[in-house]
Amino acid sequence: MFCNVAVICFWLLNAGSFSACFTLKQSGRMMCSFVEEQYYLGESMGPEIKYLQRNALLLLNSPDTEEERAARAREFQHSGVITFLVKDPSLHVARHADEDTDKLQCEMKRYSTAGIHAPWPGAGGVGSDTPDNWFTCTIKHRENQFSVTAFLRQPPSPESELRVGDTDTLRVSAVFVVHSGPTVVETALRRDVRLDCGFSVDHARPDVTVEWRLQLRGDRRKLFSYASRSGQAERLEGEVSVAEIPRGNASLRLAGVTLKSEGTYVCSVYVPPLYSSQDIQLDIVESPRVSVSPSSSLTLQEGAEEKLVCDIDGYYPLDVQVEWLREVPGERRLPHVVKHILFTSHRHNMDGTYGISAFILLRASLQDHGVDYTCRVSHKSLRVSIRKSVRLAVEAAPQIGTILLGFLFFVLLIMLAVLLKYLHKARETSNKKKPY
Repeated sequence: MFCNVAVICFWLLNAGSFSACFTLKQSGRMMCSFVEEQYYLGESMGPEIKYLQRNALLLLNSPDTEEERAARAREFQHSGVITFLVKDPSLHVARHADEDTDKLQCEMKRYSTAGIHAPWPGAGGVGSDTPDNWFTCTIKHRENQFSVTAFLRQPPSPESELRVGDTDTLRVSAVFVVHSGPTVVETALRRDVRLDCGFSVDHARPDVTVEWRLQLRGDRRKLFSYASRSGQAERLEGEVSVAEIPRGNASLRLAGVTLKSEGTYVCSVYVPPLYSSQDIQLDIVESPRVSVSPSSSLTLQEGAEEKLVCDIDGYYPLDVQVEWLREVPGERRLPHVVKHILFTSHRHNMDGTYGISAFILLRASLQDHGVDYTCRVSHKSLRVSIRKSVRLAVEAAPQIGTILLGFLFFVLLIMLAVLLKYLHKARETSNKKKPY
């Protein structure tokens, strides 16, 4: 079976449909979108931008020789695909994005140095008066496990034209990589959290500047900054190991997070003239505590009324779903969702979490005997809903006819007692001797 799968994958790889079987590191190639900005004169006679998107093939470093990879690139020229051939020496981009390629999305763009002409210190980057051509390749995991941005350098040459044709092959080098993961982090209150951010450069002792900022509702606050040129670090919030930065580790550690820690953390790395930033979303989630009142069982007489209360407390964020269900044990049908549930207003606790109560008014009937009334709570923090149940026992109420008959019997007993007493008294009177 494994042999058959391997043969199929080999055929797909040669056919160009390589995303079904191989990781990026195994295949060394990936289909991407090449996005370019085009300026044109709009209806308002002002400059406007539209984005042109074309198919592109990324061929990364692999054990194959450069000639073999160039031959593979020529295979795709007839398919209307732009090929980015990453030549040696280059950084290994796939090391930070080693996942099945069908789980990845890739976007390539031109990169502008904003007029800064700084010869790249890496291989072949010194001594040229003509600026390099730069491209970025951003690879993201579809489930937010990681994000990688690689800077691709195309040395100036007569072949490196400003316009990229639909079937062009561009020989580039990956010289600067910035990566993070995961890009969405969920944590509970008062926990310690590490936000991963790293980088690699193709030359030793780079001039690097690292900065962390927190962005929330339009507010952007600096947490940390470090410049290798001065060796100075500014620590405002969180902890970044300055000793680890030269090794490419710029991860941020947060101790005992609070609700004020929530937001988008931006890790930016600048190696002139290249700048990249990675966004990491930190979400605070607290699971609700659920209780029902009365507790697990309740006994009522038929016709009696009782309020069932479900208390939900200590959850964050605010959105929570609460339902009351009527469930018959052993019955395979879907439970009946109780209507007319009443809710209290949201309670705001001292630690920033929330609470709410949901209750129903129950009128007992014999059909409810042995039935479970279940409070079901769903929340972002829960993989499975929380369920708390009350089992109801209903006792039959005395019949009205029985009560009436007992009352009449009681009345007759009283009347009989009075009559007997009267007759007894009358007999005593009649037995007395008359005076004549």
